[in-house]
Amino acid sequence: MKTAYRIVTPILALGGIALGIFLKLFSFVVGNSDDTINNLISAVSQLSSGKFSTTYSYSLFELIKMAATSTPKTGEDAKSFTEVASAVMTDIYAFAALFAVMLVILIAIAVVAACANTKKKRNASFFLCGFGLAVSIACIFVSNSAFAKITGGDVNLTDLVSLFSDNTLVTLATAILTVKSASLSAGFHSIFGIYLLIIIWTVLSNMLINTPIHSTKTYKRKKPMRRLVPARKK
Repeated sequence: MKTAYRIVTPILALGGIALGIFLKLFSFVVGNSDDTINNLISAVSQLSSGKFSTTYSYSLFELIKMAATSTPKTGEDAKSFTEVASAVMTDIYAFAALFAVMLVILIAIAVVAACANTKKKRNASFFLCGFGLAVSIACIFVSNSAFAKITGGDVNLTDLVSLFSDNTLVTLATAILTVKSASLSAGFHSIFGIYLLIIIWTVLSNMLINTPIHSTKTYKRKKPMRRLVPARKK
C-alpha cells in the first residue's frame, strides 16, 4: 500500500496541474435584456461564421497564447490591456499569484508523496492539500470581486474585444452587449477536486497501512488417527 500511495498520489497531483492549465478556466456570457437585440446577436453570430458567440470560455493555456501572439494596437485611440482592464488589474494580479501558488502546491505534493515512505510524510501531503484548499477559497473571493466589476460595466467590453479581435463586425456587436455573467470553470474546479481527492486518498491509505486487510484462513482440526494395537497372544 505504501508503494501504491507513492505512485498514485504524484499522478493525481501532476494530473491536476494539466487539468488546471488546459481545461477552461473562465467562462463569460454576454447578451442584452432586449429580445430584439438578442435576435440581432444571433444573426451576427451566424454571419461571423462562429467567430462571435454569446458564451466565451478560456483556459490558462489559451490566455497565455493570446497574450503572446496579440499585437499591440496603434493609433491615437489605441489602448493597452492594462488601461482597458484598469478596474480589475489588482484582482487579476492577485488571482494570478494565488493560482500560481495552487499549481506550486500540487508540484510540492507530487514530490513529497513520491518520497512518502512514512506516515509523517503522507500527512505532509494531507496538510499541503489543506493549504491548497485555503488558497483556492481565496481565489474564489478574488475572482468574484473581479467578476462583479466586469458584469457591473467597469470594463469596456468593446475596448477589450478590440484588443484580441480584428473582426469589425464582432467589435460593433459588442457595443450593444454587456457581460451578463462570469464564473470560474472546469480548470479551477478540477484542481479543487484533486485536493479533496488526495485528502481522502491519504486518509484511506493511512488506515489501510495501519490496519492491513489480511485474508483469514480457517483451520480444521484433524481427528487423531487411531493407533492400531496388536492383539495379545494367549
